[in-house]
Amino acid sequence: MSKSDSGPIKSDHWSDIGHSFVGWQCRLRQHVVRRGDGRPSAGMCPHVELPGGQRLGTIVTVLVKADPSHVISQFKQIVKRMAEPLERYEAAIGMLQTVYYQYPREFSDSLTALFNSEAPTARAILGVGRCILDYRQANQRYTIPCVVQSLPIEDAYYQATYWHNLMFNSKLSAPVSVLKFVPEWSVALADTS
Repeated sequence: MSKSDSGPIKSDHWSDIGHSFVGWQCRLRQHVVRRGDGRPSAGMCPHVELPGGQRLGTIVTVLVKADPSHVISQFKQIVKRMAEPLERYEAAIGMLQTVYYQYPREFSDSLTALFNSEAPTARAILGVGRCILDYRQANQRYTIPCVVQSLPIEDAYYQATYWHNLMFNSKLSAPVSVLKFVPEWSVALADTS
């Protein structure tokens, strides 16, 4: 399994918007696993728009650790150890409730999303290779242009995304594709008022 090319956060790599966004995503995700039922909140499900303005609806994105190799083994262990969907779900929530989202600097600035291989949304995004992710929740909004790539199955980000989704969706069936959204922070916009 190859390590993905997105490394840990470096101060010269991310803009202030990037730091703010990843911190916000960690707080949102920590809140839903600690105080909610683990279901993605609105701020974790961006609206997707193609260049030229075509809107594709919303998707659920995954925030991946910069080096996901350790968590991949944890995710796999939960999936393989727990046959019952409810037990698996509870074990996943238990793992994510601890310190998983506590340190934003451990996360990559790239996001991922899992799709059925034939999903029209994924095909449309890949056909252009770029999109805008528009995240909104309460008084926070981040509009992030991204370069999009399809990940090979051996990529660590693919594996982390696949096993993360399988912990919560026992009916997940192959074939699937995982897209990686690489933000262009220099042209991203934030409204955090």
